[in-house]
Amino acid sequence: MFKKMLLTLSVLTLLTAGAAFAGDANWNFYGVAHASLNSLSNGEDSQLGLTSNTSRFGFKGTTPMNEEFTAFWQFESLLDIEGNDGNGTEIGTRNTYLGMKHATAGKIVFGRHDTPFKTLGRKVEMFPDQLGDFRSMTDGWDNRLTELVAYVSPDWDGFSIFAAYQFDQVDALEVTKADWEAETAMSAMAAYSTEQFMIGAAYEAASSGYGETNGDEVGDGPKAIRLAGKYMAEQFDIGAMFQSATYQESAYPDAGFEDWKSQTMGVGAAFHVNPKWTVKGQMYMYNTWTDAEDDEDTTDVDEGDATATQLAFGIDRIFTENVLAYVQFATMSNGDVTNVALGGGQSGFGKEVFGTYDTNGEIQNPSGVSIGTVITW
Repeated sequence: MFKKMLLTLSVLTLLTAGAAFAGDANWNFYGVAHASLNSLSNGEDSQLGLTSNTSRFGFKGTTPMNEEFTAFWQFESLLDIEGNDGNGTEIGTRNTYLGMKHATAGKIVFGRHDTPFKTLGRKVEMFPDQLGDFRSMTDGWDNRLTELVAYVSPDWDGFSIFAAYQFDQVDALEVTKADWEAETAMSAMAAYSTEQFMIGAAYEAASSGYGETNGDEVGDGPKAIRLAGKYMAEQFDIGAMFQSATYQESAYPDAGFEDWKSQTMGVGAAFHVNPKWTVKGQMYMYNTWTDAEDDEDTTDVDEGDATATQLAFGIDRIFTENVLAYVQFATMSNGDVTNVALGGGQSGFGKEVFGTYDTNGEIQNPSGVSIGTVITW
């Protein structure tokens, strides 16, 4: 622990000292401290505890190259307020990159970054990094990729695009050619925004190295589409998202089918009672099924029971521009053959809870109450 803390302080000291001699460079230190006290239940037992919910810190800056180009960089790390895992602060695990920006043509980014697919979903989330975050329902499609090159367009009268490509994750020098199946991915989104509404679409696809979806069809890897929209009035916001994904890895590998598909859809709303208080709610549904031609092989799976519904309700109290407190309730209602966790994973919330099985083998619904504080700087 001491060595990791010493390394963290050393990196921060070097970055701070370097900035003092950076000439025309501009930089700033930023972060989010987000912790909550939670009472979580698996349907039979409950537990009270503290979580750190995607707390992070980072440095970012820009340096003019000439009249048209500007270099920029960002270094962002996870901040473990909870401290239960003993890792303290993990260095460079979040969006960490460098790039160049043209005055009118947009910017190029190299490094580790959230995918455009994930970025679109974040635009309509009502419970970001909280217990009710809908990423629990998106089947692992909200990713941050390494070895990424991305293009981000400027704002063309409200229209913008964001496209990214991940270089091969297989070390070709460590495998034989016969074993080498590339692991690459691409992700892109397009959106149109005004002061009152946003609408966007995203597509993401991985190479067959990440898993083939159609038997022997090489190159046909996991893929997904996402549609999202948000309306922002003076006193309320409404956001909605739809996602459809296809991939090979299923929860039932012995069922005899090849393609496994899923859909996620839902809507959320926030009512601003006044500048200090907001009441919000969100409902998202998840459904999985197989291709029609494979249905005769899935007699042991009732696809009508492969569903889940997540509900979340909360109240936000805004104290200042940088301090927010909230209380919320969330629950996950699973079908007979699904057990989707509440929180954890890619949701941004620091702990996940699955429903337990009762004496009859039926899945109970996990739920929780969360009281949290978010401080930004």
